[in-house]
Amino acid sequence: MTITAQEGAKIILDAVAEAATQEKAAATTMAGAGAGNDFCGIWPKAKPLLEVASTVLVFIPGAGTVAGPVLTGLIKIGDQIYAETCR
Repeated sequence: MTITAQEGAKIILDAVAEAATQEKAAATTMAGAGAGNDFCGIWPKAKPLLEVASTVLVFIPGAGTVAGPVLTGLIKIGDQIYAETCR
């Protein structure tokens, strides 16, 4: 499957919007972070948290050895989307 950077950013924004509507606490966190519906505003705040998560996941026996590197790969995709969409 081939997607454009704009489509990738929309997929991420849709996931953020869904999480915000499902949980009131998530919506409060998003508002506090000033994320809104702007991938360019969300990514710089989310990336450091994802990097920490990918580092921690590696230490979880079993699935962590796969989940950490997968998350690292997804961070690289997010960086590419950010570079193409937000500069």
